[in-house]
Amino acid sequence: MNIETRKEEIKSNGEEGAVGKKQGGREIGMMQGQEKKCPNGHGTMTLKTNENTITFRGEELTLAVEVYICEKCNLEVGTIDQATVIQNMISDVYRLKVGLMTGEEIREKREELNLSQKEMAKRAGIGIASIKRWENGFIQTRSMNTALLAAFDDNRTGNKYTGNRVLSTPRIKLVMKEFEKETGHKFLEDGDNLLFDVKYLWYADMLAYYYLGRGLTGATYAALPYGPQLNNYRDLIEIIRGDDETKAEPLSPEEKKIISRVALTFHSKRSVYNATHREEIWEQKSFGSLIPYSDAAKLTEIQLEPHKTKEPD
Repeated sequence: MNIETRKEEIKSNGEEGAVGKKQGGREIGMMQGQEKKCPNGHGTMTLKTNENTITFRGEELTLAVEVYICEKCNLEVGTIDQATVIQNMISDVYRLKVGLMTGEEIREKREELNLSQKEMAKRAGIGIASIKRWENGFIQTRSMNTALLAAFDDNRTGNKYTGNRVLSTPRIKLVMKEFEKETGHKFLEDGDNLLFDVKYLWYADMLAYYYLGRGLTGATYAALPYGPQLNNYRDLIEIIRGDDETKAEPLSPEEKKIISRVALTFHSKRSVYNATHREEIWEQKSFGSLIPYSDAAKLTEIQLEPHKTKEPD
């Protein structure tokens, strides 16, 4: 189903104003056929739909929620199943209101393209755990929503956010191992969120895109408060640590020269960290937004030589 069609269907069903009665053609109350007794001894309770307005992340949302009501004492009772349904309803109506894809939209579009969750994650340059969470009620950031939309449009190549590559976590590890050799510093240490390591990686990816027409790793980078960071880094860190870098595409001589150049420019992890905080292409981005590889030409903390960008193979 087309995403815009899905949104129109939701509006026509009244779901955007009061979500809860239907979702993608499914009844989501899920209480039909069940009986519940009033704890006050008044017999069987009646399943009814109540409209409740809540404030979630600064947005007012109206939900049509099914609850059991005692006709005699007016006691309202929910269930664990209903709580789960309500959580998913809140997530989806919020995403619709602020212009993000809902969990069902993500799943439907992925299935329409005959992609597994693993294939979708690879295409979008993110971890599979994120795809699973977003399809099951967790809310993605706006930058990740942009990455999803780009991936659905099949922008795996020519993608300014992935540097004309498909994400390769083994290659991320390979590049970091190369930086270990060049700098003498330890990379990928246990308990480290790669706060400093990724700064080297970011410069190398950006320079490779500038000179060679594509990055080294296919990673996407977000503008976070502590500088450029791997987008969705929490999902990727342990994957990268556990990967076998020998299975990655070997680094070409040109790519090794770029890594060496970055290492020679920034002798310490603190120096590369500080340099990224002086880069306007990070500073001028809103926190959480993606930093496109096409901004590589605007780097100021590492010398760039005029050139004609090489077209990727």
